[in-house]
Formats: sequence, structure tokens, C-alpha cells
Amino acid sequence: MFRLGDLLLELLSEALGLDPGHLKGMECAANLGIASHYYPVCPQPELTLGITNHTDLGFVTVLLQDHVGGLQVLHRDFWVDVPPRPDALVVNIGDMLQVIDHWL
Repeated sequence: MFRLGDLLLELLSEALGLDPGHLKGMECAANLGIASHYYPVCPQPELTLGITNHTDLGFVTVLLQDHVGGLQVLHRDFWVDVPPRPDALVVNIGDMLQVIDHWL
């Protein structure tokens, strides 16, 4: 996962028109961490509240969805389901990357 984090920083740097090592050179990987969450299938999903609307505070978030799904993104003021794709990673741009983009 740490190698993936480094690769994502390189790709994001290039996508921003920067040298591949730019974001890593800014120590954007200094607090790279891994968290694991598992939400089992609920037998009565209509009774669950889920998590509240939020943004990802960090730089990027990498998600591996299961077959259940439940991830949504806000697109043009509407919440849209992100269908789970087997063996795919979802990469969310976090608040910190959006702030840094304005500084570059």
C-alpha cells in the first residue's frame, strides 16, 4: 500500500503538470497511513443510517469495495451510487490535495 501511495503521488504530480517527485518532495507522503474498515452486510438495510455526508480530509483515499457497495459520491448536488467493481480500487481526491492544487 505504501508503494501504491508513492505511485499515486507521482501520477498526481504529473497530472498537475509537475515533476513526478514534486508532491513527495513536499512531504505529502510524510503521514501516509493505512486504516481498514469493514461494514458487514446488514440484514435490514432500510433500518441503518450509514455514515453522514463527509469529505475525505486527507490527501487521497484508496478504497477496495466489496460486492455489497454503498459508496456514493456527490455529483452536481446529487448523491450517486458507485457500483462496486471486482478487483478495482477507488481513489478519492481528498481536501488536502484540493488545497495544494490551489497553491501550485
